[in-house]
Amino acid sequence: MEQNRVQEYSKRTSLAMANFYNSVIKVFPNCIEKISSSSGYYIGLKDSIVFTSFFIDFLEKNGFHLHTIDKASHKGRGIDIDLRNPITGGVMTGSSSGTAVNVFLGINDVGIGTDGGGSVLAPAAALNLVGYIHPEVGKKMLGLEKMVKSSTDGISFTPSLGLISRDLNLIEQLAQIFTDHKDQEKTVIVAVDSEINKDHLSVDMETMKIITKDFSYKYQESRKKLIDEVERLFLDVDIIISKEGPIDIYGIGETLIGHFDVQTRENQIAGKKGFIRVVNMCNAIGLIVPTTSLAIGYLIIGKPQSGIEQQMFHLAKKLIAKEDRLLKNYFLDHHSYFDDGYNL
Repeated sequence: MEQNRVQEYSKRTSLAMANFYNSVIKVFPNCIEKISSSSGYYIGLKDSIVFTSFFIDFLEKNGFHLHTIDKASHKGRGIDIDLRNPITGGVMTGSSSGTAVNVFLGINDVGIGTDGGGSVLAPAAALNLVGYIHPEVGKKMLGLEKMVKSSTDGISFTPSLGLISRDLNLIEQLAQIFTDHKDQEKTVIVAVDSEINKDHLSVDMETMKIITKDFSYKYQESRKKLIDEVERLFLDVDIIISKEGPIDIYGIGETLIGHFDVQTRENQIAGKKGFIRVVNMCNAIGLIVPTTSLAIGYLIIGKPQSGIEQQMFHLAKKLIAKEDRLLKNYFLDHHSYFDDGYNL
């Protein structure tokens, strides 16, 4: 029997309340009343003090309804030792860990988290999702410019809001609510990681110029050096595209573990977090889309300027891999979670 849209969303709420992966802090079941056969989306918010009732009302008016408050790692840590990556069973990437998990499981259409040093982009990449951060998204609405924090490796930053979804078009739709995506009139210069096959980028040469760069240093270098490198690159280019990952598969990209000695540092490097660690710290725009490989993404970094967002999404649509059918069939079969009922 064909399942209608409202029935589908009711199962999402059932899954959130069952909380099989311990990724949900709070559920708002009554938001099902705002879902129709043709409109309305579920939103999950990272468990953070930054989100206000005014912000939530703004989302509601635009058709994005608060469904869950999501588990996050303690003090913004780069891994969440309380949660498991649903694909690998390993420790989940943080800090917007539960937000990413709840999108991956299909509980929510979009998750909103905060990103200081990769806290949205990295969890998204770890689960082959789409992640997006922008320094202007929600900035004035939430007063983010006043929230100066320090990373575990001692770098001061102001957090950005970030969006996570399975659907690139939905990310673009929500992003446009916060920022105006104007046409870019000048030719955009794009620095592309030499690891990326440029056949994926059949761009209009009248609007984009592609140059290849060696970014092989990105995992070994400190955040400070990567920030300097991004700022240097932005003197000559408008967009940087880096191939990142596999995130936290063959190592744990996290400072608390990595700072002890040579061996722990090697393990941290093997976590394969490169420029993803510094996009927000450079006050740049970041958009990551999945490849066909596990936990590997194409990270598109934009220098803030009029019209750059549209060009970034244009590139993302050329690079993004099709959704993995096996993962989709296994994890989004919500009916199977309740075949034998649910024990309280």
